[in-house]
Amino acid sequence: MTIRQTDVVIIGAGPAGLFSVFQAGQLGLKCEVIDILEQPGGQCAELYPEKPIYDIPGIPHCSGGSLTTGLMAQIERFAPIFHLGAQADQLE
Repeated sequence: MTIRQTDVVIIGAGPAGLFSVFQAGQLGLKCEVIDILEQPGGQCAELYPEKPIYDIPGIPHCSGGSLTTGLMAQIERFAPIFHLGAQADQLE
């Protein structure tokens, strides 16, 4: 087992988790993101990549895929570490 030191561990790489990386990054905090899926975006990317989404503040409509793409571009400068295809069983 590898022991890592980080500021924030986010469980879930869906839109809320990705935006949490952005918010933490704005505060200078380093993040690691754990998700059971093999790609970021959560259900929006996995189940509804083309379905229109109408309830994102400031965006009249977008798709799950484009929302994920935008969030990934927004957090790129914060260099989060992703653990995809992984399940969080415990944190110490």
